[in-house]
Amino acid sequence: MPEVRVPATAANLGPGFDVLGVALGSHLRIRFSEAERSQIAGRGRLHPIPDNLTYRSFMAAYETAGRPAPQVRIETVGIYPSARGMGASASAIVAGLVGARALGGLDLADDDLALLATEIEGHPDNVLPALFGGLVLSVAGSWINLQPSKEIAPIILIAKERFKTGAARRVVPTELSRADAIANAAATAALVTILTGSAGVHHLMAATEDRMHEPYRLPLMPASQKVHRALRDAGIATTMSGAGPSLIALVPSSGLTAAAQAAEELVPEGWRVLTPGWDREGAQVG
Repeated sequence: MPEVRVPATAANLGPGFDVLGVALGSHLRIRFSEAERSQIAGRGRLHPIPDNLTYRSFMAAYETAGRPAPQVRIETVGIYPSARGMGASASAIVAGLVGARALGGLDLADDDLALLATEIEGHPDNVLPALFGGLVLSVAGSWINLQPSKEIAPIILIAKERFKTGAARRVVPTELSRADAIANAAATAALVTILTGSAGVHHLMAATEDRMHEPYRLPLMPASQKVHRALRDAGIATTMSGAGPSLIALVPSSGLTAAAQAAEELVPEGWRVLTPGWDREGAQVG
């Protein structure tokens, strides 16, 4: 009866649209066991079996391995907020794949699961850090797995409201000016350098400046836009977490407590401020 633990993730981190993602120390935990009939149980919003992402991913793993899938009970025993920009769908997909491999002893390597997870999700920026942990840069159909510096810590500002990724994707322009493209490329390169400890944290504000998606998405989420602006005005490097509505602030570890207190004072009622740290291990089977 394997239990799979998969980290939440934050994608984009400002300028790294669809190419950067990082694993966070909040987790989805799902238990898998063979059953007389397939069923979904546990906490959170549950979907019918055919629509459940974890079940669909479980079945896809067996299909890829060329094995018939057993009837399975999928029980959620720990969950974090969904539809908030923390990669809930990616965690559900990775849990299904890793759970299938563990339950059936499937001959699938991590790279096989990564490709399958990306195919199911449609993009790699959340599923890869959910699977591998740490900071993942997706490039040219492959990926580079890096470890975030201990000198930097994340603060997650979890919005009260839900927001669907599809609506946020529709407003992103299909073309950018040369100036915006250059600015985003430079910021993304700087952000990776800073997050891996090769450059100073005093560059974080510039390195989290985005011109590709946040200017178009944030107006759809007025509360998030207000908090985002207030934190950046206070000198706290803050970006959308994925497609929002939650936000992630990247701060020097030495100033984590003060920055979290400032965030608590600025968020609206019903929001939550978390300091989960990084997840460096990715999906694990207990």
